[in-house]
Amino acid sequence: MRRVMFWKKAPASDVSVRPGRRALSLKQSVILFAFVFILSASGALYIKRDEIKSQFLAQSVTAGFGLQKVDVNGRNHTSAAAVIEAISVTTNTALFSLDLPTIRTNLTQLSWVEDARVERRFPNTLIVTLRERVPMALLQTDKGHQLIDASGALITDASADNFTHLPVISGAEGAATKATFILDILQTEPELFTDVWAVHFVSGRRWDVHMRSGLVVKLPERDPVLAWSRLSRLETDTKITARDLAAIDLRIPDQLIVEPNIPVRGKGSKT
Repeated sequence: MRRVMFWKKAPASDVSVRPGRRALSLKQSVILFAFVFILSASGALYIKRDEIKSQFLAQSVTAGFGLQKVDVNGRNHTSAAAVIEAISVTTNTALFSLDLPTIRTNLTQLSWVEDARVERRFPNTLIVTLRERVPMALLQTDKGHQLIDASGALITDASADNFTHLPVISGAEGAATKATFILDILQTEPELFTDVWAVHFVSGRRWDVHMRSGLVVKLPERDPVLAWSRLSRLETDTKITARDLAAIDLRIPDQLIVEPNIPVRGKGSKT
């Protein structure tokens, strides 16, 4: 069984049908018309529909409507092998026989693929356009860090080692699906956000922000936007996050509680 080996990789934006495609021949046009007619016919044709359909599909391949090429657009992270497996078609399969909804469903089950569009381009080409997921953060799980998109969906085929620049999300159940909410807030203050290393969902209600220096910023459940903005203004005036602090607590409105970074002293050991 021969797989379709003619592939074209293009950016996600390159989804339009290119001009100048080859016009159908008279024979191909007749075959195309016949296919539409058969699909709409009833009565006696219904009784022998399977036999007639098989004969027609065989004739359509002879007339030039057999699959020869698959164009794939928008593939950046998804492997070509995974796409081929999902499409699961062979060269010279009748273009009319392709089950486009099933192919689309198979493609959207790939972890990198958020959505897909599948189209026939007569006489012999299948067009696949992928919309891949956009990595947003690394989710801390029992299996280690896993990449997630804005919806919180896991991108299981991705290596977390390639995305260490993204913030880490951890904490209570629902942290992944609510991560976009808190990250959008944190990005409203770009200078502070550049120092954010991780965000922890506490008790399913509020967030602790872990800075790269080890400082923890405790945001309130209500109006975390205002609290984060207040910290940004304070940072501009005092550079408070650069001080030797363990935590800054913003949970009480109009108040700021700081916890100094006091090293733990051990009792030592006897010799």
